Amino acid sequence: MTLAAAFLLSWLLVGLWARALRERGLGKAIRADGPAAHLEKAGTPSMAGLPMALAAGLVWLLAGGGHPLVALAGGLFLLIGLADDLMGTMTRPLRAREKLALQLVAGALLAYLALTEARYTPWAGLDFLLYLLALVGAANALNFTDGLDGLAASVGAVLLLPFYPLKLVQAALGALLGFLWHNAPPARVFMGDAGSEALGAFWAMLYLVEGKLWYLPLAGLMPVLEVVSVILQVLYFKKTGGQRLFRMAPLHHHLELLGWGEAKIVARFTVLTAVFTALAVGLWGRA
Repeated sequence: MTLAAAFLLSWLLVGLWARALRERGLGKAIRADGPAAHLEKAGTPSMAGLPMALAAGLVWLLAGGGHPLVALAGGLFLLIGLADDLMGTMTRPLRAREKLALQLVAGALLAYLALTEARYTPWAGLDFLLYLLALVGAANALNFTDGLDGLAASVGAVLLLPFYPLKLVQAALGALLGFLWHNAPPARVFMGDAGSEALGAFWAMLYLVEGKLWYLPLAGLMPVLEVVSVILQVLYFKKTGGQRLFRMAPLHHHLELLGWGEAKIVARFTVLTAVFTALAVGLWGRA
């Protein structure tokens, strides 16, 4: 019932959000240096992470709450992504260093709270850095993955499945599916940085509080590869004086330019995420 309620509420709120933005002519600008096929997506409403999170939050509270740190992680990174989205529509998006600074502050607070809740750890300093890296890294990983219709939502939904018995996860998963109804190709709305960064931080904190953090990179190998492809592209570009390692980064854009269709990339990334998540669950079941 929790998943169904979150799905219906998210489906309704995201649909209303998309219609309201479309009627006001508020749509997302598309990078001119991106894949040419994406130019036709210009003007598509964005920032649907806000109504999606609202639906998940309301249903979670009505279902009895629980796991407040996970909800807080999603909420803080939602605000950072929303600020970036809003600035992008009014003046300019946050610069990378500005966004990273905000993410580090939010991540540090969350890492501190997680350590406080754990009460004792023999490696507090090391754990703090690990938690911070996981939260900020996951937020950016899902943000980079959010580049094709249905990709981030499909991959993100699979990443949540190992913890489905939790009411918070049921609410989040239902809200994601409600959004995905409108985000399926051709997308009528995008989740924006507000949704993708919140989803990444939510996912990382979930694995953290459930004691499965070491399995997070395996389960999320596809988002990890998206981040790594961007890092390698930047480093290679600087090292070679302007040459590119990939045709375009993140990885899904490279595959697009190799001739893979959006639907094929989304399907295969989702299937691979399911495989790696199942492998991670199998490994922690043996631990």
